[in-house]
Amino acid sequence: MKKWVFFIVLFFPATVAFANPVIVHTSLTWVRFVIVYVSSFGLEVLITTIILFFCHMAVVPLLISLFAGNLVMYFIIFQPVLSATENLLVAEVVIVVVEGAFIKMISLFDTFQLEDFKGLKWRTAFIIVAVGNALSYYAGVLIGG
Repeated sequence: MKKWVFFIVLFFPATVAFANPVIVHTSLTWVRFVIVYVSSFGLEVLITTIILFFCHMAVVPLLISLFAGNLVMYFIIFQPVLSATENLLVAEVVIVVVEGAFIKMISLFDTFQLEDFKGLKWRTAFIIVAVGNALSYYAGVLIGG
């Protein structure tokens, strides 16, 4: 029961916001955008971290680095590419490539590895990021309406 309460508290404010961070409505205030963005963004980080845990990577360092890294990448890479190309598919492909390279890079450090870590392949990193981004986007659409 506690899990459901956590998810309701986490995602209820986003349902009031009526938007996805990528699909910004004209009536969207910055507070609503932040609520939806944090909900969608947090879901992506959690999904990616959970999947990477099954690849024998440490959860806490991953959560911290993925949160910080994705936050920076969203504003420095994703938003400029999206505004320059005005093509969501191109922006998503670019961010998947950058985030995949980021995950592959951090997987090389001992801090992110559990004892039985065997290495992370490039393909695996890109697939994990693609799944995390897709589920985050669809969840944001469902949450935001």
